[in-house]
Amino acid sequence: MNSKERLTRAMRGQEVDYLPCSIYFNSNLQVNGHRLNGTEDYCKLALELETDPFISVSIKSSMHPDVKTESRIEQVKGEEFPILWQIWQTPEGELSQAVRLTGDISDWRQIHWGDHSASNIYKPLIESSKDVGKVRYLYQPTTDEDYCQSLSANKKSFDIANKYGIPTLLTYGEGLALPMFMMGAENLLFFCIDHPDEFNELAQIGHEVSMRKINLAKKMNVDILKRFGGYEMTNFFNPQIFEKVVMPKLKKEVQFAHELGMLIYYRVVTGMEPLLEQIASIGFDCIEGGEPHLSKCSLEDWHDAFAGKTCSWTGISTPVILGSDSTEKVREEVRRVINIFGRKNFILGVTNSIRNHFPWENTLAMIDEWKKIRR
Repeated sequence: MNSKERLTRAMRGQEVDYLPCSIYFNSNLQVNGHRLNGTEDYCKLALELETDPFISVSIKSSMHPDVKTESRIEQVKGEEFPILWQIWQTPEGELSQAVRLTGDISDWRQIHWGDHSASNIYKPLIESSKDVGKVRYLYQPTTDEDYCQSLSANKKSFDIANKYGIPTLLTYGEGLALPMFMMGAENLLFFCIDHPDEFNELAQIGHEVSMRKINLAKKMNVDILKRFGGYEMTNFFNPQIFEKVVMPKLKKEVQFAHELGMLIYYRVVTGMEPLLEQIASIGFDCIEGGEPHLSKCSLEDWHDAFAGKTCSWTGISTPVILGSDSTEKVREEVRRVINIFGRKNFILGVTNSIRNHFPWENTLAMIDEWKKIRR
């Protein structure tokens, strides 16, 4: 079997030739003998290690054609870093966001919504309930024109995937992470309390874009859909938010993906332990991630919640185990994980990306131990 066959069959609960191991590398990783400066280089390293990589592709969201945007950088007294301002003029009025240009994003000339924008907030995009209607103009379902551009931009990735028998993966939605990227965690939490209806509307905006991307992913022949859920767990919100705001939208997304015959999985990190039963009931083909050593959710609890209901793609803690100074600790954890989950409807993985400051011999020890017992 190739990686595409092995991973997709595992997610469907079908028989595989051996237990798949799918891990992923941070962009800062450096490995002797590998350049690691492109998708094909990363895939070659993963295949050389005999693991099962995936190739991420993307579909851009769209912006209303009447929106005008401009940006500027300024020095603010008392601030260590320059401030990047971006202003959007919408048919319903102006929106603006500002971020500190710290070392990692010092070359930004426009704001990109993601972890860096959330963690470097100087001025949030959304400051009032009246701003929510304006957000709709900035983040809209993908137009046919933008889909064609995305298709062209991803051609090389699809060519590499076909060349090596690797599945393509699209992160089609980010849930409550999206408004967090726009306004920062603290601001979003207060907004959730003060403006519950508008908070739900923000989630609905993202959901509508997600549904369009699911449909386009089928048209693009994407193999696997990923829904990021790491920032909508109970380390940020109470369980009622997940039940009332997040879960109904997730069920619609999963149902739509399955109607199209697509595999779909959910990524979590920490804070999921009070929600395991609800997550298990949604119908995802796979639940990925988790962090057993830095959360209250053990691998045993994870297995008890999801076994027989969905595939699990989890296993080795990157910060605690792969970041340790003991290869034997890594090997012991591999044996323990496989003893818990077995070899069916399971993908051995890592809880986060493998980074350059982790001892590389730990990653090699993990893979070597997996090879000994993968059948």
